[in-house]
Amino acid sequence: MAPLTPRSPPLLLLLLLFLTLSFAESSHHCQRPCKPGDNRICHYDFFVEDYYTLSRACYACPDNLTDCSRPECIAADGTAQPLLTVNRQFPGPSVQVCARDRVVVDLHNMQLSDSESLHFHGQAMADQQYYDGVPYITQCPVLAGTFRYNFITGTAGSQLWHSHVGLHRGSGVFGALVIREAEDPLRHLYDTDLPEHVVVVSDWNHVDINTFFWDTHHRGAFIFPRNILFNGKGRDPTTGVLLPLEVVHVKAGARHRMRFINGGSLDCPVVLSVDAHRLTIIAMDGTAIEPFTTDSFVMFSGERFDVILEANQTVDNYWIRNDGLVMCGFDDAMQGAILRYEGAPEEDPTPTLTYDPNPQGVMVNPARPDPDSPNIVSCVDLDSLEPSHLDEKPDKKFYLAFNFRAVNNTAFFNPKYYPFNGVSHQFQTVTPQVNNISFKYPVSPLLSQPEAPQPTMCLYGEDPPCDGDFCSCTYTLEVGLGETVEIVLIDEGDFVNSSHPFHLHGHNFNVIAMERLGDKTTRAEVIALDDKGGIKRRLDNTIMKDTINIPHGGYTVIRFTADNPGWWAMHCHLVDHAEMGMVAVLHVGTQKHIPPIPEGFPKCGNFKPDVFS
Repeated sequence: MAPLTPRSPPLLLLLLLFLTLSFAESSHHCQRPCKPGDNRICHYDFFVEDYYTLSRACYACPDNLTDCSRPECIAADGTAQPLLTVNRQFPGPSVQVCARDRVVVDLHNMQLSDSESLHFHGQAMADQQYYDGVPYITQCPVLAGTFRYNFITGTAGSQLWHSHVGLHRGSGVFGALVIREAEDPLRHLYDTDLPEHVVVVSDWNHVDINTFFWDTHHRGAFIFPRNILFNGKGRDPTTGVLLPLEVVHVKAGARHRMRFINGGSLDCPVVLSVDAHRLTIIAMDGTAIEPFTTDSFVMFSGERFDVILEANQTVDNYWIRNDGLVMCGFDDAMQGAILRYEGAPEEDPTPTLTYDPNPQGVMVNPARPDPDSPNIVSCVDLDSLEPSHLDEKPDKKFYLAFNFRAVNNTAFFNPKYYPFNGVSHQFQTVTPQVNNISFKYPVSPLLSQPEAPQPTMCLYGEDPPCDGDFCSCTYTLEVGLGETVEIVLIDEGDFVNSSHPFHLHGHNFNVIAMERLGDKTTRAEVIALDDKGGIKRRLDNTIMKDTINIPHGGYTVIRFTADNPGWWAMHCHLVDHAEMGMVAVLHVGTQKHIPPIPEGFPKCGNFKPDVFS
């Protein structure tokens, strides 16, 4: 089932180009102050390759800390392990452009034995559906050679690009995508919006992501993330080695726009705060909100927060703190970056950096919303910048229950030899599913090969195909172009205190309800509650997002207009949950509503010719 790829330049030429780019000036001509009418073509070469932290590029790092800042040295927190990189950077290159620029990314897959694709998280790709980057939904994965992504930027704001193949995002294939506007409606609120004030946070294991995944799912050996990194930097508190930390420079008296992006891949929501400073949130997931001042906020995988930090304290160094929750809470994973005022000494802040997942004051976007607490503010409590009103009833309504189930997932169990109930508790790995179904990717892309048969397809509301207690198919929600869609997202809560940050491709949505009902609930209970009028929806001035958490043992309700035709992935944004099947696909409109397939677009599928004797 090898995907076909366009003819590629010789490997030697690609290597020479890569080496040239790696020593080029890090800034890009598209990283600039945005001006009306100044729209550019912004070209990037992304070389994806297997790499290693503390490689030979690091010379004597961490024994010689100066060496840790050498070109192509990835020190992370001082743990040596394999990873994937783009252009030998971690995180990958920061793409910072202006609204309505044309972004061209040439993905060069240099891996020895794996495929690749890229998703531009936060870009709806309207009229550019073929570049959404989801294997077997919109395109064939790139097995070798080069694939060109070519799109005009849509939604402005702080976004994220990342791999959409397997566990690659968790191995290092991700980075910032920032789209600034020439005429920003929030411009009066800040004095600076600097490229160096873009901060990507990510959870960090002390084993590579493949070991984490396969140990968990074949041996039941749970491995918990040990750290959280700021722009790929951090320290391991168990070693005492003072590796270089990320330093964010600010000028006293100025109001600085800072962009925080959660590129993490595992179940590690992070609590972010800055010592001695309050933060005013002005945008979430790239969409402006009515400014709201808080002491801390929680970011789930795939979420982005734009905040104003007013540098109104004494000239000094202050901790920017990340404290991990859920999986990152087992080993008190945390990290610090340094907020350094101009004129402050080049040293660590004085206070000790300790784990504190419940900082004092107001917290926005908590893992567990609490309507009775004045200091806990959920996304439903925030206001959109522009007034809006939603109709009382949508055209289509869906209930999607996210849960872990004790089933004989044939990827990990053989019911004949070692069934789920026939092995010890250690080996009883539960399977993440949506409505008790594991998503099965088709063998050819739904969008770009519409003529191909799709025998794995099943529709919402129909009985899925099952093998014993394990049900698996290409689970699809069908909606008409222009219909108003409501989805009630439910976390049934049958597995510790997990979170499920839900991400919808192709659309932004209004967040109109969110509540935690208890440690557990069921899809049937939530439907019954809704039928009785027990779910109160907010329809005025609600914020818009593309990624939202579902409270453990509760629900989140979202609403959007299906105005972007195509096939759109919708899934839990945790890579291990998604790769085990916590995915569905939204089909909007018909093929006649979609732009023509680009000439020469790669095809893939099964090869099963007739057998002749």
